[in-house]
Amino acid sequence: MRLDSKMDIEKDYSGADIGKYKLLTKLGNGGFGAVYKAVDRVLNAEKAIKILEVSDPRKAYELFNEAAIPYKCQHNNIIRINSGELLTFNSEDVFIVDMELANGASIDGLLQNRFVPVSESIRYIKDILFAVEFSHLKGIIHRDIKPANILLDNGIPKLSDFGLSTALGGLIIPWRWYRSHAAPETFVDYSVATVETDIFALGMTMFRMVNNISNWSLFLQNITNFESLIRTGKLIGKIQQEPYVPLKIQRIIRKACNPLPEKRYHSAAEMRNSLEKIHFLYNWYMSGNYHWTGTSIGLPNKDIYLEMKRKSVNVVVKNNGRRSSSDSRNFFSLEEAMAYLFEYIRETTIQ
Repeated sequence: MRLDSKMDIEKDYSGADIGKYKLLTKLGNGGFGAVYKAVDRVLNAEKAIKILEVSDPRKAYELFNEAAIPYKCQHNNIIRINSGELLTFNSEDVFIVDMELANGASIDGLLQNRFVPVSESIRYIKDILFAVEFSHLKGIIHRDIKPANILLDNGIPKLSDFGLSTALGGLIIPWRWYRSHAAPETFVDYSVATVETDIFALGMTMFRMVNNISNWSLFLQNITNFESLIRTGKLIGKIQQEPYVPLKIQRIIRKACNPLPEKRYHSAAEMRNSLEKIHFLYNWYMSGNYHWTGTSIGLPNKDIYLEMKRKSVNVVVKNNGRRSSSDSRNFFSLEEAMAYLFEYIRETTIQ
């Protein structure tokens, strides 16, 4: 396949050759460029290749090498960056990053594919907080934390794009930034990048995960004045979270996404410690309409569901398949029954 005279990141160049790489499949567009599954024809190895959209590819290559990013990203929860390369095709410079290829979906893809229990989401977030803490200790602010940048590799969550924004920030085209997770202070000054701005993005990511928001763009479009709420950092405060999300977890999200940076967590370790204090009892997931199933280690499996009667609604709770008379309830309205169902799930998710 012949490339255009100048690469358009929005296009799909699957099948093209760039230097020693053959692009196989486009995996998606990110805040910094396009990612492809590719083959390194010298090593005969599959890689993930990110083609970066920067204002000056040659300068980006120099800054990347100065920052020594490949030597700083050695962490179990960070996608390994192997190298950065300046390549040429049709007399145009292209800066690409050679990265580890994860064998699973992104968290964004996971949310689109199935319901993710709260306990599973928190497990992933705690691992990513280790990666972010490691990043911050290296003096690197990520600036683009979102579900699409958390990849699952054999079930292990890994943060991608490590260090690229810190090394190349001034060269990345501003309108490419993922603004819906951006802290409000970055709308005042685009160059602001602090521990607290990453914490804000982590809180937004955690909000999307525990509330199982599979289509973020559509979700935002259904909120009045969402752009203003994003710019002022008031989006989370205005949205009612799903009723199955435990209140402790809701409070952690609101603190991480506080519009005022001084009122957020001041480190990834502090935020992670708050999550470590939460002990899960049941792993609840939807198994049908008005039917939830809860599993736990060392405790009876639970089911909770609604039975519609002619003049009432029963909320049935079963332990290992046997009806619990002490937990089951009868209501005269669907609204009351749903409120009890979600309260029960919320209160039994954590200790």
